[in-house]
Amino acid sequence: MSQLTKASLICGGGSMIILVSILINLQFYIQILLLLVGLAISVYGVLLLVKMISDPSDKASEILVEQASVTTQKKKNRPTSTL
Repeated sequence: MSQLTKASLICGGGSMIILVSILINLQFYIQILLLLVGLAISVYGVLLLVKMISDPSDKASEILVEQASVTTQKKKNRPTSTL
């Protein structure tokens, strides 16, 4: 899974915690606790996304290495047709 997908899932997870804490009728202090936890998780995901945008040089080298390994795996010698 790419890092962009992981960061997006972390943001979405935090948002879902916030949504669930609002929709479910719980005690007040539990709702506040869930809201704060969801906010912290969402902020962490956003920080990961900002980190990826601010330092793309490391990610570009990782992508190139992954593409090189994929292209070497795809090359297979198949027998040619005799027709």
